[in-house]
Amino acid sequence: MKCFFCKGQIVDAITTDVTDLESSVIIIRGVPCHKCAQCGEISFSLDVGERLEKIVDGLRHSLTEIAIVQYSDKVA
Repeated sequence: MKCFFCKGQIVDAITTDVTDLESSVIIIRGVPCHKCAQCGEISFSLDVGERLEKIVDGLRHSLTEIAIVQYSDKVA
């Protein structure tokens, strides 16, 4: 697969996703992704994107300021 931006090679990788809400920040570590070996652009599969949304939605109202979670711990 080629990168949409630079046409570099896409490889499977692990990343940290940061979601900045108005009153809190959610950091999700160990997220599987597709990463361009040339420019570093990151994309997620549809399944991973949906799981990230579920994790954020689940934590949105239970946070005071910051939460750091492991992706694999939140995958059902």
